[in-house]
Amino acid sequence: MYDVMIIGGGFAGLAAATQLGRARRKVVVLDTGKPRNRFSPAAHGILGHDGVPPLEILAAGRRQLAAYSTVTTLPAEAVSVVGSEGDFTVTTRAHGTLSARRIILAHGVSDTLPAIPGLQACWGLSVLHCPYCHGYEVGDRRLGFLAFPGHELMMATLYRDWSSDLVMFANGGDVDAATRASLDTLGVRIIDAPVLEARHHEGHLTHIVTAEGAIERDAIFVAPKTAPSLDLYRQLGCVSSPGHSGDYITVGERQETSVPGVFAAGDLARPMHNATFATAAGVLAGTMAHHSLLFPTAA
Repeated sequence: MYDVMIIGGGFAGLAAATQLGRARRKVVVLDTGKPRNRFSPAAHGILGHDGVPPLEILAAGRRQLAAYSTVTTLPAEAVSVVGSEGDFTVTTRAHGTLSARRIILAHGVSDTLPAIPGLQACWGLSVLHCPYCHGYEVGDRRLGFLAFPGHELMMATLYRDWSSDLVMFANGGDVDAATRASLDTLGVRIIDAPVLEARHHEGHLTHIVTAEGAIERDAIFVAPKTAPSLDLYRQLGCVSSPGHSGDYITVGERQETSVPGVFAAGDLARPMHNATFATAAGVLAGTMAHHSLLFPTAA
């Protein structure tokens, strides 16, 4: 019986494990080794680690975590969970069943890109989701973005801070006259035709191909649909909330879900996704899971 089981070994999970290891609690981390940002060659905006590959940051975190003798990391995927506060049982693919008094869900989200050939091959390299994470590296280049209905003007205004050469691909969607006029004022070109392909060379975008022809672009911003990468929160009965890209697990100020003894941290528990936010939430989830073991009525 572990004190806390952390499902997910990304930024949030390792941060939570570090706090609990320092509290000398018996912890197990289930880590599939497939973090969401594994497709990106570098992480940006992380204090002290700007430009470092995310897998290197996580590897350093695992090495440091190994110093805490009460923490065990297993290369395992959780497939099901049952139980209640004080006695949860998780079934894994590679290590049978494991039990813990508390659970922290930190396995992140999965991204679903529009069904446009070529986008997946460029994901994290030149098909990007966050200008704060990757915009500086493509600044002043030929940029584009796929329209997100109802948010076209906001997106265009935001992305214009990184390049004045900006094209919005409406992908066959409707764009009202007021939005068109505002985009024209910003100097943003609109391509209405459906997008057929993202043409690239080894993941580096060269053209966005539409029904009306090919447009040269060096990078394009796309808003993927997201969802927690595992359905464990549903198995446990945790409440979720709708976000701009998909549902996320609802947590309180202590990172605890609607189910007593179950905490959640990282992208799956926050509509705005960011590695630094995930790390901070992991620290809080680990600390509060520890407090819940000591002061049950205060958690």
